[in-house]
Amino acid sequence: MNIKKLLPSFLAAVVFVCVIMALCILRMNGSTKTPARNTDSTDTPHISDKNVNHVFHSGELRGVWVPYFSIAGEYGEDEGLTQEQFKSRFDDIVKTAKQNGANTLFVHVRSHCDAAYPSKIFPFAKMYKKGGKDPDYDPLEYMVTAAHKAGLEFHAWINPYRISDSETELPDDSPCKKWLESGSRSVIEYDGGLYLNPASSDVRSLIIGGVKELVSNYDVDGVHLDDYFYAFTESGVDENDYRAYLDSVSPSKTPLTLEKWRCANVSVLVAGLYAAVKDIDDQTLFGISPQGNPDNDIAIGADVYTWCSDSGYVDYIAPQIYFNSENAVCPYESTVDNWRKLVKNDDIRLYIGLALYKAGSDEDDGTWLNSDDILASQVKYARFRNADGWILYAYDYLEAEQTAAEMENLAQVR
Repeated sequence: MNIKKLLPSFLAAVVFVCVIMALCILRMNGSTKTPARNTDSTDTPHISDKNVNHVFHSGELRGVWVPYFSIAGEYGEDEGLTQEQFKSRFDDIVKTAKQNGANTLFVHVRSHCDAAYPSKIFPFAKMYKKGGKDPDYDPLEYMVTAAHKAGLEFHAWINPYRISDSETELPDDSPCKKWLESGSRSVIEYDGGLYLNPASSDVRSLIIGGVKELVSNYDVDGVHLDDYFYAFTESGVDENDYRAYLDSVSPSKTPLTLEKWRCANVSVLVAGLYAAVKDIDDQTLFGISPQGNPDNDIAIGADVYTWCSDSGYVDYIAPQIYFNSENAVCPYESTVDNWRKLVKNDDIRLYIGLALYKAGSDEDDGTWLNSDDILASQVKYARFRNADGWILYAYDYLEAEQTAAEMENLAQVR
């Protein structure tokens, strides 16, 4: 497909016509067929009135991120899990998270343009393929059911744009492989990795179609994006796409800068995902966990200022404030203050992402070794600033020797 020919008409329509999705573009100054796969603080959960399979919590959210490699565990993500290994591993995750005070899991279901479930759009993630074969069970169905039985919320965590961090061979049933082999600009090769192009309307259709499939088929309580947006900040990587946009702008209009154009591309996707989720189930939440420094977010196309003030983008924002009080650029307290002010929409919840993985380590010039109650203090400050909850990164550190003292002190305040 010739993206250069499609972009002018698409972006012109988005910038000057679309309703919700154009809000972000105006503030800063369609739908095609989804590619198919190649088939060769109380702790008491309450059940929503509309969908009895949802589990939501009143009061403070206490979450933990569960990355794909945590699910693979000692078996290794490249080896493939048997059904018994997977179930045993996830049962341990649920048990450990609950024992450590969590009421919500944010679980990787798509980390590299793949799926932790049988999908008509994406190939199975390799960690579920034993002997290279797709599993004959549904991992996501089991995870959602197990979490709900334990009274835990389950948010399906996806990386929208990342395909591969390295030159790994793509599966034949990946929609990305066809784009890559055809030379389509829907896939960008950068720094040894592969990424979906945020400027492509076909990419947006693929990602939105995947989320529609996810929310339609599973009783997830939320859909969650993290901070993988534009993988690059250099101007030359998407030069042709940006030039096509500039050519589409009327001489009477002032074109967006490269940075704002990139933000607009991502915000169109975000608004489209939010609308898709709500159209299927208006009680399913949609949220994003951007980087903790808003300046860095803007640089990679994440317009957190718009998302946190306008309706139609997110139900919650969970900035990764992975800094302690001694950080020279983003000290914890002032960064929380900034995010509290940044969330101007009263309907948007603010969750604070906390760096459990840094606790007890020599990260940040050893400043995390100066105290063993940093996380406990951070939770107390988040409450003082009326945050709606907090999320720990990541599961593997809940019961690690490195974090034992911090977790013991955190238990006293949760």
